[in-house]
Amino acid sequence: MVRKYNIRLIVFLAALFLSLPFGWGKLSGLSNWISPFITLNSVLALKSFVLLNIIGFVVLIAAWFRKLFFCRYLCPVGCVLDWIPKRNAKKKGSGLKGVPAIGKWLAIVSLTGAVFGFPLFIFLDPMSIFNGFFSSFIQDSRISILIAGTGLLVLLLMQFVWPGLWCKRICPLGGLQFLISDLKVSVDTTKPATPKSDKGRRIFIGSAIGSAAALAFPFIVKGETDKIIRPPASLKPEDLYAMCTRCGSCIKACPTKIIKQDTRLGPGLLTPVVKFEEGYCLETCNACSVVCPSGAITLFDIDAKHQIVMGTADVNFPDCLLSHPKECAQCKLVCRYDAILITAGDNDSLMLPKVDPKKCVGCGACKIVCPTKCISI
Repeated sequence: MVRKYNIRLIVFLAALFLSLPFGWGKLSGLSNWISPFITLNSVLALKSFVLLNIIGFVVLIAAWFRKLFFCRYLCPVGCVLDWIPKRNAKKKGSGLKGVPAIGKWLAIVSLTGAVFGFPLFIFLDPMSIFNGFFSSFIQDSRISILIAGTGLLVLLLMQFVWPGLWCKRICPLGGLQFLISDLKVSVDTTKPATPKSDKGRRIFIGSAIGSAAALAFPFIVKGETDKIIRPPASLKPEDLYAMCTRCGSCIKACPTKIIKQDTRLGPGLLTPVVKFEEGYCLETCNACSVVCPSGAITLFDIDAKHQIVMGTADVNFPDCLLSHPKECAQCKLVCRYDAILITAGDNDSLMLPKVDPKKCVGCGACKIVCPTKCISI
């Protein structure tokens, strides 16, 4: 027991430090990758595999040989919940009688939906909730702070009122491990197993719900109509809504702090958006794609960044210094993609900046340096 607790405490401390906004860069939120629930949802939805997914699969295999391996040894949320004082230790778990175990259902529905590209409950993974809580510390929006910081606090309150409710009945990662245990028992003839009809019925109904929900998702949830800017290599909006875990790792990893949480009420709530207020998207950075555990921001190589379009720069010529005329070429000088030229405008006597949409990726560098703020993305 002592050994198990010590291992989980060490994992908790490591996850805590990597979740805090201490400028860990590409190590931010590294603990997200130990979750087999996030790994399976990501691999099934994107039909692709990245190197760090190996961690999640190793944990998944361990859960086959050791029941609830993640919960027992790795879960930082479970570690925190165990610190909540029990109101009555003698009646531990007694209040859960009659409460349905929906964790298995959430896992089946989400994983089946992932096969069709829409994992519906990936944001309920405990690692996402844990990391998302600490992302609220670096937000400048009260809405983001309130919502992102609420998840873990709700689990703490739930643990105090109904001990074990989250871990034993609701958590989809726990539900996934219970499903693995059921499968293990079914192949072990020496142990009593749940009737196959019950298992088959659960899997069939859950799969049907997940499939139907995933197929309906893109029709119910529409893409964005306003000119919102997303991080480079982000999935299209309706896919991003389903794939994003809301862990905030991309926000903490961004060196120029241009990634924020979407505070608009709707399916995109707390997903990452880009705001060019004090910085721009560095041409030498791919940190957001490296730390994203679900693939909502697709992993890309820095050498390919000139091909990844976030948006396009637009110049409001009446406010440009060259229109007055005054000498200026800041936007051209700062552009690393050679997307801005100073050429003759409609009036041959004026030289104005012209954006080449085939080269512009919308990095925001020109917007930041523009002395009159006449450039938008």
